[in-house]
Amino acid sequence: MADILLDGLPVLDLLEITPSTSTVAQITQRDQSSISRIYRQVSRRLGLEFRKHTDGRYRAGSNQALLEGLRLSSQWLRLQSDPAEPRWLACSHAGQVMATHQPTVVQCCGDPQRLESLIRERVLDLVVLTKAEPSPANSATAWMEELPLLRHPGGVDVIALRTDLQEQPVLQELITTIRRHYRQHLQQHQNLKWLG
Repeated sequence: MADILLDGLPVLDLLEITPSTSTVAQITQRDQSSISRIYRQVSRRLGLEFRKHTDGRYRAGSNQALLEGLRLSSQWLRLQSDPAEPRWLACSHAGQVMATHQPTVVQCCGDPQRLESLIRERVLDLVVLTKAEPSPANSATAWMEELPLLRHPGGVDVIALRTDLQEQPVLQELITTIRRHYRQHLQQHQNLKWLG
């Protein structure tokens, strides 16, 4: 049986990000049958009813409070380990800008609302994505911070992360790196508007 916190939970999280056992196997350097076995064992042991749904996405069907607590611990371990392992994505236009500084998770971007949900649930630590406009601050999104980066013909690139992680040193270092890449990109494309 895989260690639930160190091996099992990352498999569940990666399946929520990229709903493919073969992709998760590639990321974790395991075989596909091991990924299937791990997520089923962890789901059964914790009573999560974690499975692939009709929309093609993996998610837990029960015991959400337990999963939430485990994800908080897992995120703390990722960000406090040496070396730290922040889990983040660069999507759309941002993915092109960050191509030379690959995120630790493969490019598995989709609906911005889904990505925001993965940030809220602590599956992802940070996402750089393109939106039509930055989200207006309101009580529904008070848990999330959006840091505008660059306006371009396709919209606005923003960094999205939880407000309780704004001062986290590893994420601050990552944000600094992202901004540096954007400044370099801006120098190459002078018709874009720097917002950060």
